[in-house]
Amino acid sequence: MAPEQLIAIAEILAESGADSAVALEARLGLSAGALRRHRQALQDLGLRYRALDDHWSWPRPPRWLSLEALKAQARHHAPRLEIHYARLLGSTNDVAWARARRSGAPQLVLAEGQAAGRGRRGRHWRSPLGSGLYLSLAWPLAPDAVLAGASLAVGVATVETLQRLGAPGLALKWPNDIVHAGGKVGGILLELQQQGSARWLILGLGLNVMPLPAAADQALGLRALGLQLSRDAIIEALFPALLGELRAFLQQGLVPALQQRYRALDAYQGAIVRAEMAGETVEGRYQGINEEGLLVLETPTGLKVLGHGEVSLRRLESGRARYV
Repeated sequence: MAPEQLIAIAEILAESGADSAVALEARLGLSAGALRRHRQALQDLGLRYRALDDHWSWPRPPRWLSLEALKAQARHHAPRLEIHYARLLGSTNDVAWARARRSGAPQLVLAEGQAAGRGRRGRHWRSPLGSGLYLSLAWPLAPDAVLAGASLAVGVATVETLQRLGAPGLALKWPNDIVHAGGKVGGILLELQQQGSARWLILGLGLNVMPLPAAADQALGLRALGLQLSRDAIIEALFPALLGELRAFLQQGLVPALQQRYRALDAYQGAIVRAEMAGETVEGRYQGINEEGLLVLETPTGLKVLGHGEVSLRRLESGRARYV
């Protein structure tokens, strides 16, 4: 089902509260049974299905982002930056890169929901409509730009900003998850793209704001932590912090001061952990990061340094693996 059709269904339900699948299919010119065939996609966006009478509803339609203040910020902090907003996209990272290829200008892409959002290692990122912040920044790189540790810099800027806004207890799970003792609050996905001789960093950030249904990795929204600000207020605080941290990182790299800021937010410092890679599992005491932002474990055979992209990390307690 096309994103435009998914959004049309959601907007009808925002007005009516509930409607039958038959009525919705007729109104939108869809074939009989179309909603049933795409039930999972609709439920992933936050719509609710009632099998008893084949009805759909949207219990808490969101207040859409306005972005007026964000656009003013962008004109001041990054005049060349182009902003694209949509109610529903496949993946904000994909759209940001496609727009950057066409225009050659930096891009900021925001969506109310993603039909094909993704995290590390190809995992699906749940993106219910209006429940979180889903954004991607496409930024041109200098030829000699070094990106080792970039996700750590983005994570530090994000958590420090959310803490200032009033979200306590947040931490960073190496290399790119924003967590709390109660579960996962957000994730960062960095991708390096190239067009001819030009290199681009695509920075994707997903944050859970509103309450979410039970999901993998114990998804937790910022509302549950007491942060009652609107999504617009959150993005208005995050955008200049992220842009400033990214610019500083691209100029200076993972300097000792940034390493120290990361360690102060590290969720696993000193814990016994299990790291899983392709064909290998390593257990040991977590020793934090080195000067390149790589994971360091103390194992029975000595210190082991692990890379960024291929590692799945879990805390071990009484022989059982925990996400946080």
